[in-house]
Amino acid sequence: MSHVNPDSYIAQGQVLQQARQRANLSLEDVSARLHMPVRVLRALEAGDWKALGAPIFVRGQLRSYARLLELDVDALLAEAELASPQPVELVSRVHVSKWERFINQLGMKTVYVVMTVGLVIPAWMALTRSPVPESELAAVQRIPLQEGQGGVRKPVTASITPMPKSAAAAQPTGSVLRFEFQGESWAEFHDHQGALLEKGLMKPGDNRAFNSTELGYVVVGNASQVEVQRNGQRVDISPWLRSSVARFTVSSDGTLGDVAGREQQAQ
Repeated sequence: MSHVNPDSYIAQGQVLQQARQRANLSLEDVSARLHMPVRVLRALEAGDWKALGAPIFVRGQLRSYARLLELDVDALLAEAELASPQPVELVSRVHVSKWERFINQLGMKTVYVVMTVGLVIPAWMALTRSPVPESELAAVQRIPLQEGQGGVRKPVTASITPMPKSAAAAQPTGSVLRFEFQGESWAEFHDHQGALLEKGLMKPGDNRAFNSTELGYVVVGNASQVEVQRNGQRVDISPWLRSSVARFTVSSDGTLGDVAGREQQAQ
């Protein structure tokens, strides 16, 4: 603390104390208003400012106290001989030439460019690259073939477009099962060995007919919109209906029955 003068501190502390008493304020009242501990207020009024720390802290506390008591802050600080804090003078110890500054700035810019390129190029490649290779797209679009009975490969239609009527529907013989679709639905028809005969979406008005000797397992969706007939007689498929999907087997004479593991075999 510069220009230490304990007598001056005591005198200014008495000024604070007398002003507080004239204002009919207790130390507790001032402490509550300034949010300042009572011990600090006592030290200010007693002139024991060295116990409060550095001059910059004492100046701040005196300013707050003097403003509350409506005293001349600048005059109080001048009488107390508390010098204003002086900014620290910065002295350059190291001289950096223009050429060195240029090299440093160039190096920082080079690092920035490299980091930017390292982030932009992978992002651009990720955005422009096709998520699925063309070879895989071509493989997905091919119609899969499945082995049929006797080694004959039968085409399996996996698309959602309506399919043409099967050859079995053209000239059914023996016990005939006919499926008439009154609303949009989907269907899977399997033979007795589990091989897929036909699969796809059906539109209102579509129908399919199969000989009972070739049809072994059927799955139809939205079954409430599907009417099944055997030799022209309507067959009730509600016993095999679960959550709008009906699954049932077909015996060689056209009788419908429970799946009993046939669905897993067909898949």
